[in-house]
Amino acid sequence: MRMAEARQHVCRHLLILLLAIAAPGFAQVRAGAAKSAITPELEGRKVYLAGFGHNRLATAVHDPLYVRCLAVEIGKKTLALCAADLIGLFYDDVQRIRARFAGHAPKGSYLIVASTHVHEGPDTLGLWGPTAGESGMDPAYVDWLDDKIASTALEAVGDMQPAQLKLARDDHPLLAQLQGVDRPPYVKDPFLLVLQAVRASDGAVIATLVNWTDHPETLNRKNTLITADYPHWICETLEHRYGGTAVFVNGALGKVSTLGKEVALLDPDTGLLAEDGAWRKPELLGTKVGELAERALANAERVSPDALLFRSSVFFLPLANDRFRAAEAAGVFAGRKPLYTAGKLDTSVAEREVEGGGKPVPVASGRDLQTEVDYVQLRAGPRLLAEFATIPGEAFPEVVNGGVERYPGADFPDAPLDPPLRAILKSKYQFVIGLGNDELGYIIPKAEWDEHAPWLNNSPKAFYGEINSPGPDSAAAIIEALESLVTAGSAAQSADRHRR
Repeated sequence: MRMAEARQHVCRHLLILLLAIAAPGFAQVRAGAAKSAITPELEGRKVYLAGFGHNRLATAVHDPLYVRCLAVEIGKKTLALCAADLIGLFYDDVQRIRARFAGHAPKGSYLIVASTHVHEGPDTLGLWGPTAGESGMDPAYVDWLDDKIASTALEAVGDMQPAQLKLARDDHPLLAQLQGVDRPPYVKDPFLLVLQAVRASDGAVIATLVNWTDHPETLNRKNTLITADYPHWICETLEHRYGGTAVFVNGALGKVSTLGKEVALLDPDTGLLAEDGAWRKPELLGTKVGELAERALANAERVSPDALLFRSSVFFLPLANDRFRAAEAAGVFAGRKPLYTAGKLDTSVAEREVEGGGKPVPVASGRDLQTEVDYVQLRAGPRLLAEFATIPGEAFPEVVNGGVERYPGADFPDAPLDPPLRAILKSKYQFVIGLGNDELGYIIPKAEWDEHAPWLNNSPKAFYGEINSPGPDSAAAIIEALESLVTAGSAAQSADRHRR
């Protein structure tokens, strides 16, 4: 499908929510935070671990999983941001969480739910059950989880009190060295962003939000203990240092991993390199990122925002992956990832052969996935202080930071090159929230898409990625949706200034 056709195919419904359009001036800032344990019970039940192969059952708990929420109110408009120690949540689950949250939240509240993408927690998507055709999701646990996330978000909102905000970022070279990338182009997303909310009365820390990028898979596929991986140690480091609640959100983590010798951490206790699959490596990595967040906060900028602006685009993204369709038809997603055709729910199923699967199997016929991107601004009068953009999956870093390359072997060598997200955003503090409100899998630039031989950059074998992606048009659709939100904001602000 040509890019022009793909963009016509993307049926988009743009929902603009202006949580505040405020004239410059005083607006009280309030902030609150909360966290709740979401570790599944193991006694008397099977808990399938997500992120690697099938039939990997949890045997014990090493450290608890949490959902951590930060709520910020400016001008009586509230944004709640929650991050859960999970492989991911589908958009339908987030909609359920939001419905439960909205029933009790103050008017003007909005909720974003992200997942840290840990590979040592329960299968909340269904993809890692006993076999490829059997779901690993426990619907009762996920229903309980939806309620727990909503109640924790409400607790954060209920905890709000007068606050001051600090913004910080760090580009220390070590941040890139803690990320491994094994597929060209070797682009990373090393930027570390921090937002800290402190109590206005005495400066006590309410919450510290950290945004950085890496796959939480350090314990590798052999591990069977539940753990939040390195995000656990980031949050533990910051909560020990400052108090309050630490919240970690991942960034553009497609193909970025903690595994391998490229991510080399010297254990000061032994004088040896910490190994993949051992507990010392995620501890050292998370502690180091926490310390780098401290380093950034030492030079933080105190800001006094007077407006919170939120925009959301709900749209339909073309699905080209028949493996996902087969999983939907087999009930792997337990009805939590429905398909659509021409904007309408499509539950039809047909039998056909899936590539590499042999005989024909039932395959869902729907053409599209419904998803969402969000764009948030913190402003002080005309000054844009910070931006938050959600990506509904695992974007390859070049989608966000630039550096897309045209290699021999690519399936679409003449595909247009879309602008990277950070070139669209305009502030110094650009928070990019991966797995925000959905988990679609890998978001790969079309120019680098490589599903058929010859392989990318003359490689003797295929690189990993496409098998877990919705398709080659996903990146363009997501960037187009986000760019529309940013552009809509610029037009609205220009009109507002003209009226004044």
